[in-house]
Amino acid sequence: MISIILPTFNEERCGNLDTILTNLEAVVNAEVIVVDGGSTDGSLQRLNQSGFMLLNLPGSHRAARLNHGLAVAKGDCIFLHHPRSLVEASIFEQVRQACDSNKPVWGGLSHLFDLDHPLLRLTSWYSNRIRFDRSGIVYLDHCLFFNRCFIDKEVRVPDLAIFEDTELSRYLGRQCPPLRLSAEACTSAIRFRENGIIRQSIKNQLLKLAYHLKISPQRMSRFYEEGLELNNLIHKE
Repeated sequence: MISIILPTFNEERCGNLDTILTNLEAVVNAEVIVVDGGSTDGSLQRLNQSGFMLLNLPGSHRAARLNHGLAVAKGDCIFLHHPRSLVEASIFEQVRQACDSNKPVWGGLSHLFDLDHPLLRLTSWYSNRIRFDRSGIVYLDHCLFFNRCFIDKEVRVPDLAIFEDTELSRYLGRQCPPLRLSAEACTSAIRFRENGIIRQSIKNQLLKLAYHLKISPQRMSRFYEEGLELNNLIHKE
């Protein structure tokens, strides 16, 4: 069985929630664990209608929600589902087959944005071919997965407000390199639509610099979420 963990927060704004849940309803031999961070926009009503396991963790960041789901997951394969990425139901069988091994296996899907723009195509190419294939860093919008070998070690997502996926990749990568499936996770470009493609691209690069300079995750998260608050509410200091 595959355990699919979906960390949600005010997802109605993006518009992908209905399609995500419809796709998940078609997945066989799976448990779907939704962990909500305190949505106030109607997402909870739709999530309750889905019939999936729904856990509430108000005021939490994404890593905490993922770990809340991991603590109750019972599958032989874990799939961390980005809350604004669309994944076709048939892809989960490919993930399950990839994870069916006595050796450690982890990885993600290939990345694609739902907005066609040269800079976004370049961003996805870099994310797939350079950051994933060469550097072994798998962002959550690739929908990171891992198998029983890591589950037995009780792997948890680093408790960080941002770049938790980078730190998790570094840990998993010390065990084995990641596997990138050709199947795609089509991610909403809502940040680029609302902030502007150039502005958001610059912001992303500044965040990577801040990460390497070891700026506090809370400060980076506030900068990333300012004006959008897609992953969690900004906590003012």
